[in-house]
Amino acid sequence: MNLTNAHTFNLSSQGSIYTQTVIRLIDGSSKLLVATLNRKVFCFDLSMTHLARPCGCVVVPQTQELQFTYLPGGAEIISIDAFNRSTETNDFVIGVTIIKSGDSGSPGQYINIYSEWEPGTELQLDTDSLAHSCLSLELGFVPYQLGHCRVQGNVFWFLGGSDHRIHTFSEDKLRHTYTELDGDLGLIEFAEPLPSIPLYTDVYSLNGHRTTATVCENGFVKLTVADEVKNEILKVWTSSYDGPLTSVFIIKPDDSRDALLPLFLKKEMPLREDSKSLSMVVTNGVSSCLVFSDITSEGLNKPDVLEESDKYDCVTSCWVADLTFDGNLTVLLGTYGQELLAYRRVDKAWRLVWQKSLAAPVIGIRYEDLTGDGVKEIIVITTRGVQILQHDLLAVKETALKRLNKLLDLTDI
Repeated sequence: MNLTNAHTFNLSSQGSIYTQTVIRLIDGSSKLLVATLNRKVFCFDLSMTHLARPCGCVVVPQTQELQFTYLPGGAEIISIDAFNRSTETNDFVIGVTIIKSGDSGSPGQYINIYSEWEPGTELQLDTDSLAHSCLSLELGFVPYQLGHCRVQGNVFWFLGGSDHRIHTFSEDKLRHTYTELDGDLGLIEFAEPLPSIPLYTDVYSLNGHRTTATVCENGFVKLTVADEVKNEILKVWTSSYDGPLTSVFIIKPDDSRDALLPLFLKKEMPLREDSKSLSMVVTNGVSSCLVFSDITSEGLNKPDVLEESDKYDCVTSCWVADLTFDGNLTVLLGTYGQELLAYRRVDKAWRLVWQKSLAAPVIGIRYEDLTGDGVKEIIVITTRGVQILQHDLLAVKETALKRLNKLLDLTDI
């Protein structure tokens, strides 16, 4: 893969595998939020400035420290998540879980939800607006991963806990507050406790069916398919593996979808079959990572091993995307052994095709458009900072020109 180091952001303190998230703006660009254990939250993004260079542009990094309120001294940030609740403007909601020590007053665990700054404005979050928009809920358990999912037009927070449960929270719009949903009132797949602490969960919804995968500290994995309208479980699979399972990533059909074509080209250009099956990557802290194929039909019955994924210390994170612009997916793994590993499908098996050594242990991977130029970047979060790997823009330009010329040939222009 032809990648260049666009920029490296340094962090004064490290975070965890749960302390990074992305806010996607209406214009298609993204901003990265990274929290550290010492209560600091930073917003990172990149802008492209045009200069007289061969590629015609240069990357300009931008960093903003967000002054969140209700984060008392001595508290530690455990996890963070965010989403845009509007499809027409920038209307963000940010969730932060913390643990307060006895030194900062009464000890305890909390989830703080920040929202209601001026919709449609740039993400310049000022202290006053955040102070008046924070809702703090006390938790009866130690929080782990904080995530969210959309169900029937509503957004639900889900939060893994030390009590072996995944807790669901939703907004009460009439009372302008958030409440925890008990049992069957929440997401049905989270109604029952798990045999161990849930370390990571991923959720994907399509056409009224919700696929949810959860991995646990003791090696337990649970996969469910639920009917969103009836809130009923349709299928469930479970399995156990050696060692803690550190993350899970459901590979969605749109991760390698064909670009939308104008009507006059659809008869001329053949398209790949639109695969409706889902796959899933499960990372392991002590053993090889696995890729499960066609999980909505086969469940956990078709695992493929990612060879050599257990040779670089604990695998902490993963991401899947089309990094070569050819419709074929690449599985990225980040390890505590300071390696970034890339796997591709070769001869019906997943092979290690590329790797990169980093300066610090990896605790997170993202693939987002931070520059706003329409081309996503690989974002690698380490214990020391954030490294942005950018596609070679000349190579991207050549690929785009070749495909435009092919379109011109097809239309006989």
